[in-house]
Amino acid sequence: MHPSSLAVPFTAYGATFRVVGPNGERTVPAADFFTMPTLQNVKKENVLADDEILTHVMLPAPGNVKSGHYEVRYKESHDWPLAFSTVILTMNGNTIRAARVVLGAVAPIPWRSAEAEQALVGKPLNEATAIAAAEAAVKAAKPLSRNGYKVQITKTAVKRAIMQIAGLKPVQLRA
Repeated sequence: MHPSSLAVPFTAYGATFRVVGPNGERTVPAADFFTMPTLQNVKKENVLADDEILTHVMLPAPGNVKSGHYEVRYKESHDWPLAFSTVILTMNGNTIRAARVVLGAVAPIPWRSAEAEQALVGKPLNEATAIAAAEAAVKAAKPLSRNGYKVQITKTAVKRAIMQIAGLKPVQLRA
């Protein structure tokens, strides 16, 4: 599995992967499956050994969570997203009890934002909270020389995924 579109929600939902090879089978949490490239092997994207294969994706029972997913694309087509976010919230009434915020297309792996999660927990589910979490998600961002534009796009993806959960529609600006 490539660390692209499905990897982000799999990581957010806490999926596990069953891996099989000559030494038997093992399960790996999605959050631990994808790896950052190293100088020794820039092509390595996961923890699979050369003689292993991923055979199953297992998702936990959904439980009492709310989820949102938002992608920002250059055009409306089958193009890759410029940035996207999957947000999973566990609620206590209108208060966020727990949160997972995972970003896509901002790193070689699905990127979990502990800062955005901390900005959400204990807060009400509303637009102000969504804005604060979006700001927190990109606060420590270190864009490369040619992708600084992704910071604002990522912020938008996080905010809109949270607003989707809240049932709030973002204001659409048209020229």
